[in-house]
Amino acid sequence: MGEEDLELEKLKLRKLRELQARLTRAEAERARQPPPDPLKLVEERLVGRGREVLEAALEQHPQAARIVVRELARLIQEGKLTGTISGETLHQLFSLLGFPVRLETRIFYVEKGEVKSLAERLREKVSGR
Repeated sequence: MGEEDLELEKLKLRKLRELQARLTRAEAERARQPPPDPLKLVEERLVGRGREVLEAALEQHPQAARIVVRELARLIQEGKLTGTISGETLHQLFSLLGFPVRLETRIFYVEKGEVKSLAERLREKVSGR
């Protein structure tokens, strides 16, 4: 082995040690960081009425909803769940698990540019307006 080969090996070893030290520091930094809040992780992925469904589920089935949120967050962190979660998908998930989530449903009626609830519209019809 020539002197140049020896220098090259020394350089490779030094670079390898630097890389290992950097990886060790990065792992230590990750270990110090608190784990992300599962609820926030899931909320970031919700679209449409997703937040409304999740809030209703947490109110109606708190224990089951927390478990579902924790599992969804785990899947997101592992990269097994990508993309967004719609309100319909979340609602169906809770239903399939045996925890139906009731949502408040409102129906509006538009007449001559005026928006009225269905209840108001029916009251007007009954009173003869």
